Amino acid sequence: MKIIDKIILNIYSLIILIESIIVILLIFGWTKIETIIYIIKDMLSNNIAYNIVFGISVVFIILSIKAMLFKNSRDKIDIETKRKDKMGEGVLIENEDGKLLISKETIERLANSVVNTYDNIQDARTKVIIDNKNDITILIELQILQNTVIKDLNANLQSRIKDIIKEATELDVNEVNIKIKNIINIPQKEENDEDEE
Repeated sequence: MKIIDKIILNIYSLIILIESIIVILLIFGWTKIETIIYIIKDMLSNNIAYNIVFGISVVFIILSIKAMLFKNSRDKIDIETKRKDKMGEGVLIENEDGKLLISKETIERLANSVVNTYDNIQDARTKVIIDNKNDITILIELQILQNTVIKDLNANLQSRIKDIIKEATELDVNEVNIKIKNIINIPQKEENDEDEE
């Protein structure tokens, strides 16, 4: 909160406090309304006091309008920060025409679309990590079939995922890290059936 806003808040709090005390004094009969009116009339009959009260009233009106109608720059920064926090779930691209947010889920789906084209991959789990510099790292955990050449699969999969994401989003993927979680044995019966055909 800016210093001017704190001052405004303190002044208004003081005014409300004074008004509340006056109302309580009137309600309990500890003072009379005529006394309050006399003090106000006496204050306004003096030219110097009149000018001071008039000046303070004008300042209060301006500050009230400012407080009600105009948000300060800090509020805008807070709103922008909250928006960026929400956008932290993806990559934000800005240009002179506007903004584009590409979510983590979109990048994961693109990576999964590549993984799903491989018949020797049985199960895959994909995770996308985006750091503060918008550097993208993709982690893929795979279960593959027994006769898969892991080195070739790894190189091919990494290259294709990077190419597909670059083509679709214009984003560069820093790393595609692959973890082979399990190798699934092909049942002997299925191999024999295929040989007979």
